[in-house]
Amino acid sequence: MREFDHEGLLLAEFQGKLFERSTELDCSTPIFMRRFLHSDLLRFMDKNRSISLSMDVDEAIQSIQDQFGESNYGKEKYSKAAMFWIGYFYRYLSYTRDLSTSLAMHLFPYRQLNKVFYSFHTQDLEWCVRSLLELNHLSEGVLDKRQRLKAIIAAHERNRLV
Repeated sequence: MREFDHEGLLLAEFQGKLFERSTELDCSTPIFMRRFLHSDLLRFMDKNRSISLSMDVDEAIQSIQDQFGESNYGKEKYSKAAMFWIGYFYRYLSYTRDLSTSLAMHLFPYRQLNKVFYSFHTQDLEWCVRSLLELNHLSEGVLDKRQRLKAIIAAHERNRLV
């Protein structure tokens, strides 16, 4: 696990502000989340290097809209506060556990994070991680890249022997 240092804080704040700003778009929260998940911006952000982040939040929103076009589809909107926390939490998890945001969103879907927001957003992020793992009946091992790799190799070996 990597320490959540100043660089991690900058990245988490940026992503939190990006998610918060998404509430001002015409599209719904699920549409924004899907677009973000498949965006070039996310691949760039998953490098987890703040020095390479040379854009502001408005430019980041614009890059997603340039890639996918504008949309007014959907009505479901999460609160600005919830979206900030969700974005912040995903980047924290990605940065400290060296996870892709895609995997973080798979393990802890944004709908679930929105549901637990009011009881979780004031808690320590490590407490949130442990609690979400418990809620989803997962072990800390799913967040460890080496353990995930070992599980993939073991599954491959079992399939090869069959």
